[in-house]
Amino acid sequence: MLGTVLKRLAQGIFVTFCVIFISFVILRMIPGDPAKVMAPTATVEQQQAIRDSMGLEKSIPEQFKMYMVNLFHGDLGESYFKSDTVLNVMEQATPLSLILLISSVVISIILSLILGTIAGLNGNKWEDRLISSIAVLFQSMPNYWVSSVLIIIFSVRLGLLPSMDYSGPASCVLPTVALALPLTAVLTKVVRSSLIDSYNQEFVKVAYARGISTVAIYFKYALRNSLVPVLISLGTQLGFLVGSIVVVEYVFNFPGIGYTVLNAILRRDYNLVQGIIILFSVFFIVLNIAIDLGSIRLDPRMRKAQGGL
Repeated sequence: MLGTVLKRLAQGIFVTFCVIFISFVILRMIPGDPAKVMAPTATVEQQQAIRDSMGLEKSIPEQFKMYMVNLFHGDLGESYFKSDTVLNVMEQATPLSLILLISSVVISIILSLILGTIAGLNGNKWEDRLISSIAVLFQSMPNYWVSSVLIIIFSVRLGLLPSMDYSGPASCVLPTVALALPLTAVLTKVVRSSLIDSYNQEFVKVAYARGISTVAIYFKYALRNSLVPVLISLGTQLGFLVGSIVVVEYVFNFPGIGYTVLNAILRRDYNLVQGIIILFSVFFIVLNIAIDLGSIRLDPRMRKAQGGL
């Protein structure tokens, strides 16, 4: 088990280094003068000072070496537009995005387990067809369109919830709903299909033959067996969810990490973009390790293959 964790960590460190290197090179190969983009109204001397401070006059290998040396000392540089260190900027923006991410995932899991169970236990009946149709509809709707509709209905027409910026917990409601709807649709379909497959397995039929109650069969056998594909699907969808946060936060002008990185890219704020890329890489590495460990805990076959847990 420990060997699995160490192997995943080693792979994650290697992937993170590759991501840092590739993104570093791509950012500096974008056409145009970053100093002019970052400070279009500045004087020639001021623009030159920006180039000197960022080391833009040096070759890309020299810039990368300097960046990695600073990174190993815990220095991610400073954000030109925020006039603050990259670490401080990320510390301010990340908690707001985590609120959206965690709340949307929790809501999606709860709703998908309820709806997927209803659909799975009523396969090919009207309940199953209705829930499956709604799931396909929600999965087909793009986040930016859902966000716009939510703003028009609940902010403009009804005036119930704020639509822009962050002014308290109420500001998180609409972005959370916009993120949760597509995720709920995907997980609902996975729960449904997994439950139907579980109830067709021999171990469930044997449990019925032994006289075990329906509720016990659902929780101890069918649902637990269905959680492995749900967990794997959730891990895959979290990657798309992080990408969706960028779009949703931009629509709602929500000052989270997605909104921050999009503005940083548009403004060529190299240090801030690079720091957020590292943050995303670490997030996905930890996420993949957690999914692997969770799958091993839930599936006895995987646990046996890993030598027990």
